[in-house]
Amino acid sequence: MFQKFLILLFPLVVFGQRIWPPESPVVTDQLCQEEYDKIIGCVRTPLFAKIDDMPLPDPIKNQELVNEITHVLDCSRLLYCNSSRILQSYISNQRWISDHFHATLSDCLTFEAERKIIEQCGGIEELQCDLFNESNLLCHLTELEKQPNCTERHVEPYVRLYTAIRSSCVMGIQWRSEMDRHHIKEKRTI
Repeated sequence: MFQKFLILLFPLVVFGQRIWPPESPVVTDQLCQEEYDKIIGCVRTPLFAKIDDMPLPDPIKNQELVNEITHVLDCSRLLYCNSSRILQSYISNQRWISDHFHATLSDCLTFEAERKIIEQCGGIEELQCDLFNESNLLCHLTELEKQPNCTERHVEPYVRLYTAIRSSCVMGIQWRSEMDRHHIKEKRTI
């Protein structure tokens, strides 16, 4: 009986080493730069530079950008540096924002409606995440309900959108911090 166990165990030991994932590499500045370069190297179109502007008002351009984001995420795959993982999360969040907006809010949150909300509640400046707060959200929701194409059914999707945009802001700050910490040189702006 013990011999049969050893006979079964031997192939698992020999071949099992190839099955288990390799050890994670030591995170160094060089590794983080290489991973950043890998992500940027996956970008195929200059449209990707508009990722911070998502969702794009033009649904066709927006879908092109969503497809490009999907390609970049698939191409860059498994990464080890926090800066790379945060960047991937940011990119993925931007894709979600765009998909969510076009699926639930595009009929309500027109350019004109967004402009009116910003006039009443103030704009959200990039990397000023403290502006995303409860009172600002309440202002946004109050103004959203005043817009001619918006109804009660748009409130919950708007709250999710607002939260996702805040998450993008926080990730942007975290990413910048990690980029500085690992002395990563940007090749082009995302």
